[in-house]
Amino acid sequence: MSITDSLQPADQVNALLDGGLRMLITSIVDNAGITRAKSVPAQRLRIAARDGVGLSPVFAIMCTDDGVTSSPAVNGPVGDNRLIPDLAAAAPLGPDHTVFWAPADQLSQDHEPIDICQRAALRRQAERAVAAGLDVKLGFELEFTVFTGDPGDPQVATLGPAYGVLATLKLEDFAVELLEALDAAGVPAEQLHPEYAQGQFEVALPPASPVTAADQSQLARLVVHRVARRHDLLVSFAPITVAGSVGNGAHIHFSATLNGVPFGDGGGPSEHARHLIAGVLAEVDGLTGVLAPSVVSADRRVPGNWAGAFACWGPENREAALRYVPGSITSRPDSANCEIKIGDPSGNAYLSAAAVIASALTGLERKTVLPAGVDHDPATYSDSERERMGVRRLPRTLEDALVALEGSTVIRGALGEAIVDPFLAVRRHDAEALGALSLEDRVRALRWRY
Repeated sequence: MSITDSLQPADQVNALLDGGLRMLITSIVDNAGITRAKSVPAQRLRIAARDGVGLSPVFAIMCTDDGVTSSPAVNGPVGDNRLIPDLAAAAPLGPDHTVFWAPADQLSQDHEPIDICQRAALRRQAERAVAAGLDVKLGFELEFTVFTGDPGDPQVATLGPAYGVLATLKLEDFAVELLEALDAAGVPAEQLHPEYAQGQFEVALPPASPVTAADQSQLARLVVHRVARRHDLLVSFAPITVAGSVGNGAHIHFSATLNGVPFGDGGGPSEHARHLIAGVLAEVDGLTGVLAPSVVSADRRVPGNWAGAFACWGPENREAALRYVPGSITSRPDSANCEIKIGDPSGNAYLSAAAVIASALTGLERKTVLPAGVDHDPATYSDSERERMGVRRLPRTLEDALVALEGSTVIRGALGEAIVDPFLAVRRHDAEALGALSLEDRVRALRWRY
């Protein structure tokens, strides 16, 4: 049996067609963090599931501005891959069940795995975690900005107050339909609420296994965009959407039981959780280059933005890069998790999740010791106090973050050179093409990319 047969049983195709599917959108997330898609009509679904849909390998080096850079790992426009839609993960984009979405695996024309597939990189790390006795769960929190008006001159849809009920009431029709659409898509929101910045909202997705969680993060973003359009609204998941305003994050909550032992105990992280968190903390500079790799990400990652500007961890510390969350006393220890604050929506969710899991696993394998947690805002300490505590600022520029990624043997080994080298080329192209622009112009260049 071929890999295609194992991924796409005939009954999945029949179920989608019988359920009313008229069009399938299948997509990947590229190294610029942009969702690139192909669509097929219902009458072509069976063929697309069997044969895949063609995609040039050049998408591995396509940049945020749609320019094409170069990398030794990719032979430019030469060659062809096959996008195989994973129909087991297919979901409707609305309650009418006419338009469906499915994530795609990138395979060769012989339907063999290829080393530039970002979803496959996450699957490898998920399998590695299972082999170590871990049951990993990830949950994404996605922040986005809602606008009205013309894309060329957008206006924020709400004027606050921050976290205020008035913002919810103003967009309640949009919010209700969004919750219904997410529920119909099989990714019910745990929370939806206005955030700090004007026009900003956050949707919290349920925890799931790693690949499913990354899939759900992409599905949720599509649903948000689709519902917004139905209400004559515009949505942006860019890291910064209004210059001078707090930007959008894409926080990852992770937890893992080890042979049934919970992630948390009465006194904080359990023993294996401390090693996992320590592993992530040890690689947090390089992780910044994966999780927050746009030309405005460093502008968001500043003290006071709750964006994890400092390399440290702490119980319920929202200014630390890693926030340990014990959860409500009524839900412990199952609710215990670690929130990674540094990520934003310009990152590729599959690569972000893979890099986090690989870093955590390395901490467990090496029994890395977790330093003392920070129980105050790191910015309130003096430089000498932070140095004594081992707390430092995370990379302040995109290039510094990419240099840290380039020097991380853990992350490079997990993702593979065929992904990391094109990734670095894409992000450095962005830095060269857009980095010298003013913040306002960089924000404008990225606003409708995500």
